Amino acid sequence: MGRKTRYYRTAALLGPTDHRAAVKARRQPIRIRIPWRVVLPLLVVLGLALWVGLGNTWYLMWDDYAVSGASTPHLRREIKIASELLGWHRFLVPRDAVEAAVLAGVPAVKAVSLRCPVLPLPCEIAVEERVPVLTWQVGSESYWVDRDGVFYPERFERPDLPLLRGPLPDADGAYSVLSVYEGLRALAALGVSIDQLEYTATRGLVWTDADGRRIAFGVGPHMTARWRAYETVMAHLAASATTARSIDVRFPEGVTYTQEISW
Repeated sequence: MGRKTRYYRTAALLGPTDHRAAVKARRQPIRIRIPWRVVLPLLVVLGLALWVGLGNTWYLMWDDYAVSGASTPHLRREIKIASELLGWHRFLVPRDAVEAAVLAGVPAVKAVSLRCPVLPLPCEIAVEERVPVLTWQVGSESYWVDRDGVFYPERFERPDLPLLRGPLPDADGAYSVLSVYEGLRALAALGVSIDQLEYTATRGLVWTDADGRRIAFGVGPHMTARWRAYETVMAHLAASATTARSIDVRFPEGVTYTQEISW
């Protein structure tokens, strides 16, 4: 068997080579295809996120929140300041903390509710204002008292409210604010001038009559029996030509009186 001869290809056998075309092929840039159908929505979402996070529209300015339920412009301004909403991002507003701050900072407010929509619309601080039923004067300071017996600083003069003078009732004392108010109403219904009444910590409501006598009525709604006891004592004093300067009718079954003003 004869020996097999191997042949090797050479450049001459392959024919002439175009070196410039080879170099150009090697230098041709690689084309990257961007999936715009995916990228564009992502860019839109990113832009919206940046706008919501950094845009001034979403941060609360003074005119971006209003107060409803307040009776005066001064009170509305006081509530807005106490809320501390200025500068907050509407998505991060701490509603519970804002409501608590208004209740703590504005005693004239009984209840508060914050409503802040997601869209860039004005927020609303809805409040329930306390309704005073009595003005209580302590020295040179005046307070309003509502039906719940809550004291808070007088905001302006209210001549239509009954005025009571004397120290503020002690929370641990014998007389509550509500019982004092009930006593005021009961005595007013009997014709007693409220302007001549004052409050004392030991005897409750004390009335000074036209002759300068001081009559202690105590507190509470049951004043009819005490008034009758006062009238009985006055008739007795007139019949016996006795003088009395202080009369205590808190307990109609055991009325006491003295010839001096001791309280």
